[in-house]
Amino acid sequence: MLKKKGYIIWPIYFDASVSRSLCRRVPLSLSMRNPRAEQIVEAARRLGWSAVIEPGGHPALWWRKTGKVVVNPGKPMKKSEVIRALAKAMKSGEAR
Repeated sequence: MLKKKGYIIWPIYFDASVSRSLCRRVPLSLSMRNPRAEQIVEAARRLGWSAVIEPGGHPALWWRKTGKVVVNPGKPMKKSEVIRALAKAMKSGEAR
């Protein structure tokens, strides 16, 4: 659901060390080890989207205070499409 400010994206969605049943939302081919909120913001800005980091930890792993990113793509998109686009942008940025 698109909140007033945007979609809440957690770094754990892209973490290769986490199983899909726990929280990972992308396939292993698009995931990475220990993604950071700053990487998500950078990928969102490369896509031309607005992104803001907020403090917090994912409810499944509440003790890991990774932060969360509020992403607003500026157009109607499903959250799964936003996550997949961010994962691809993060992977292409990682190769540089």
